[in-house]
Amino acid sequence: MSALPSTARAVVIGAGIVGSSLAHHLARLGWRDLVLVEKGPLPNAGGSTGHASNFIYLVDHSKEMTALTLDSVRQYEELGVFTESGGIEVARTEERMQELTRRMVSAKAWGVEPVSLLTPAEVKELVPFIDESVILGGFYSPSVGVVDSLRAGTLMREQAVEMGALTVSAQTEVLDIETSGGRITGVRTSEGDIETGVVAIACGVWSPKLARMAGACIPLTPAVHQMIDIG
Repeated sequence: MSALPSTARAVVIGAGIVGSSLAHHLARLGWRDLVLVEKGPLPNAGGSTGHASNFIYLVDHSKEMTALTLDSVRQYEELGVFTESGGIEVARTEERMQELTRRMVSAKAWGVEPVSLLTPAEVKELVPFIDESVILGGFYSPSVGVVDSLRAGTLMREQAVEMGALTVSAQTEVLDIETSGGRITGVRTSEGDIETGVVAIACGVWSPKLARMAGACIPLTPAVHQMIDIG
């Protein structure tokens, strides 16, 4: 762990994929004297990044979100952490099948091709263990893939450090965010205080707690979801 500087141009709190990416891009834009603090150990601090499925679907009905996803994939490919695997979304109801048809339209409108709608039998050809009798069809996108987000974050942090732009401090807890006159003035941590006028909070479900330290509100609510990994 690097020694914590007493001043910084900006402090990023949270070294998951969002915080690491932010620090990396600020460094590429010419920012210096950046500090990235993380309460947990690295490379896997124990937050959302280390628990996510890391499965990236390229198609969204929003043109902006699709463009953002495509650019993210480009960056992951440059880092060598993206594996194209293809992906299938299946429908068990007529309503869901209609939604998959809409996704076909959005994919073609935003230039994400090839994509195709599959019959239950065609889905089973690609996924032999599925029971095709309980589905009505599927939406197949060959360009879907999986990203190694922990490795991506590590590479982003390392590159920013190599630029001489970033200090990373793991296992460092933020105790308070100091303000004066409605503006950020510093960050108090378990490893010392940092004087700064810019703070970025990238702590996932813990972000609202950090924001309250500065008198701000981040309207974020955690939600439970299920995931199964079959290798």
